Amino acid sequence: MMWRFLTILMLPAVLVGCNGSKRVITRLPPPAVPMVSSPKAPVTPAQPPKVPSRSVSGTVIVVDAGHGGKDPGAGERTKSRLPEKTINLDIARKVGRMLSDRGARVVYTRTSDVFIELADRAALAERNRADLFVSIHADSHHNPDISGTKVFIYERASMQSRRAGLCMVDAFKEAGIACRGLNSDNFHVLREHSRPAVLIECGYLTNGRDAGMLNTSSYRSRIAGTIVEGIVDYFSRYGS
Repeated sequence: MMWRFLTILMLPAVLVGCNGSKRVITRLPPPAVPMVSSPKAPVTPAQPPKVPSRSVSGTVIVVDAGHGGKDPGAGERTKSRLPEKTINLDIARKVGRMLSDRGARVVYTRTSDVFIELADRAALAERNRADLFVSIHADSHHNPDISGTKVFIYERASMQSRRAGLCMVDAFKEAGIACRGLNSDNFHVLREHSRPAVLIECGYLTNGRDAGMLNTSSYRSRIAGTIVEGIVDYFSRYGS
């Protein structure tokens, strides 16, 4: 019986078709499927984060040196050897040169010791369709202990002016220069035109330390460079 059982196992399977004919199907193992590795997707290198442009190329910036000529600026209580008008002009010219080097078109309200009416300063910003108007001053106070820089915008300033002012405040803080923050006022040169505008008080001439520093060319250069950094930051973040 055992040999019959083995014989049956060795026989091919037999199927009977519908027409009664016999068809033999030998069950073979499926052919081996070659292992083909999938092509690797190309690796795209990580893109560096987009860094805003640090250029002011093509912008129009009006740089206004406060006072001048018959108007010396800060009064008799100052502890400064130089009058405010001279300090303002030196800082303004330094700011203008730095901006020009970066590709901006700089328009000065004055480049020498002359008196310019406030209305003419404001009109210059409007006529040149300034992307930013920057007025440069030094402050005074009856309290000689008051010190530091200060940034002003018009009391009903546009969002562009507010953003520019905040960038100036940030620049002073980044530079380690004391700043009394962003303030608003009704200054003529901020009010009487439609262009973005800030007014910067570069220190108090009634404060001995501020006055002493503003009487040195190196510190005026530092102040000018900081103002330029604030301007560049504004255009980098918000454009013209």
